[in-house]
Amino acid sequence: MKNTFKLSLAAILVSTAMGANAGISIVDNETGNFSIGGDVEFDFNFQDRESQTSKEFDQTGRILLEFAGERYTQNGHVLQVNVQPLMESSGNVALDDAWFAFGAQEGWNLRMGRFEAFDMFPVGQDTFLEYSGDTANDLVQDGSAYVYQMKEGRGRGSSGQLMYSQSFDNLYVEVASMIGERDVLFGTTGNVGQRQYHGKDVKSTKDAVLLRPVVGYQMGGFGIAASMEANLVKDAVVVDGVNGEVDISDRKGYGLTANYSTTDWNLIANFAYMDAVDENNMSVGVNALYKGFGLGFIHAANEYENKEVSTSYASGDVNVNTWYASYEFADVLTVDDFSIYLGAYYTTVDDKTDAAQTASSNFAEDDDKGVRVRFKYFF
Repeated sequence: MKNTFKLSLAAILVSTAMGANAGISIVDNETGNFSIGGDVEFDFNFQDRESQTSKEFDQTGRILLEFAGERYTQNGHVLQVNVQPLMESSGNVALDDAWFAFGAQEGWNLRMGRFEAFDMFPVGQDTFLEYSGDTANDLVQDGSAYVYQMKEGRGRGSSGQLMYSQSFDNLYVEVASMIGERDVLFGTTGNVGQRQYHGKDVKSTKDAVLLRPVVGYQMGGFGIAASMEANLVKDAVVVDGVNGEVDISDRKGYGLTANYSTTDWNLIANFAYMDAVDENNMSVGVNALYKGFGLGFIHAANEYENKEVSTSYASGDVNVNTWYASYEFADVLTVDDFSIYLGAYYTTVDDKTDAAQTASSNFAEDDDKGVRVRFKYFF
């Protein structure tokens, strides 16, 4: 969002979607408010990916509408609702947020529905940020390195979410949860439509509960937050392993993010680590924004081993390095909240797995790059 870097940590967390865009106020008085707003985002993209036989040039985008409302009660409570439908240029209609919340004004808040919890791996002005064609960002995909970013329990799941949050002066506390099937995290390979992990088909699944607590502190221009995420239900996703059934939903993630802001600068540093069955995934990232110019770097290190699930999957390390940059031309045509962004990325994969393992050849050492022109308008 355009003004994210100018907001305090508490303001970002308490009003993630509510009031993010000013919009048009339909009702605004002492009993509450209701507004309609949104944003327009269209991109012209050029990519050169070694995994593809030809260079790619296309146009993507969407229009987001936001319907946001708050009602205040005489005893100091507040009720909130937020809906964000998406109309994509592809012709698809999707949904970003759809949530209901209630709590105390300037106090505790309980939110349910579809939304994103606190961002534990913010990437700054990411006008164009992709990873190599054989690298997974949002799925655990066999043969693909994983850029873990503390997002497995962050939200926008299809089965339900519940989050409690509260601010205590400079301290912010949040406990988010996700409910539902856990196997959607794992990609499909091999058999058509069959989800796999380290070459083994998922044998059985059941609904899981993911818990994601966050503690953040903001003092002046400096902020820091720590978090973890884990599944609380045993055997939520099971495969046949080396010595019997293995629960691959037994995953624990840890994260730390810090930021420092001045009038002209915004600096962010991130760390994320996932302890999973037969693999560990670590990502570190830094990014900076200075007067419209953004620059960032992300390094992901994946360590694979053959112990519980398989004896023939890749063994060793796979690293991913990604650089990205962007520049914002703000208030184009002297129109507030209308910007044109230029963005670019370059990403590489370094496969250090055991060459004797046949699966290691799946980690192709592709060098991918791309550039983008983005048109963005908040209304």
